Amino acid sequence: MHPFKAAQHRPRYRDDQYQNQYISQSRSKKKEPVTSYYVYGKSAAIEFVCDETRKQQINTISMHAASARGEGERGYDWDNKTIIQIPRNELLVVMAIMLGMLPRGEFDQTGLHAGKSFTVEHQDEKLFFMVAERGKPIRAVGLCPEDSYQVATLFLRQLKANSPWMTTAEIIDLIEMTVVRMKLAQQKKAELRNAEAGDIEEEMFPGDDPETPDDEPNFNY
Repeated sequence: MHPFKAAQHRPRYRDDQYQNQYISQSRSKKKEPVTSYYVYGKSAAIEFVCDETRKQQINTISMHAASARGEGERGYDWDNKTIIQIPRNELLVVMAIMLGMLPRGEFDQTGLHAGKSFTVEHQDEKLFFMVAERGKPIRAVGLCPEDSYQVATLFLRQLKANSPWMTTAEIIDLIEMTVVRMKLAQQKKAELRNAEAGDIEEEMFPGDDPETPDDEPNFNY
C-alpha cells in the first residue's frame, strides 16, 4: 500500500495529549470481565454472578439457576434458567447466613419478579441454596466448604465495592453488630408473640385433659 494512502486511515492528533485522551476513551469502552462462580449438583446448578442494579447501580449478586438435563443427557438446561438478583438489603442478610451468624432465611421477590423466591440455610457442614420460580422445578444445591469460601468472596467483593471506605473486617463486624443483632431480636420477639397468642387461645378454648376424664352420668337420678 502507498504510504500516503495508509496515512489517510490513521487518526491525526495535534499533540500527545489528544492522543492519550483518545486511547483512554477507547479503553474505557471495554467491558470488565464477568466475575462468577459455578456450583454444580446432581439435579441443578447455580452460577453466582457479580452484578449491578440498574436504577441505583448498587453492587450485588445474581443467581442463575438451571436444572440438570434428563436421563442420557449431560449438562444443565441453561436456556430455561431462573435469574434472581439479590436486593441490597437481602445481600447483607445472606452474607450473615453464609458466615454462620444467622441460621437461615427465606426471600420472596416482589414487583415484576413476583413468583420467584430463594432460600439460604447454614447447615454446619455445608451451605444450602434453593431457587424457586412459579411454573418451574425447584433448583437446589449444597455448597461444600471450598465452594462456600469462593462464593463468600464474591459477596464480600460486592459489599466492599459498595463501601470502599471500609475494610472487609469492618464490614463483617458491622453486619454482626447491626443486621444480625436486630434480626435475632426480631425473631425472638416474634416467637414470644406467637407463644402469648397460643396461651390466649388455650384460655379461650381449653382442651380436654386426658388425665381427668369427664364424670360419667348418674342415671339413678
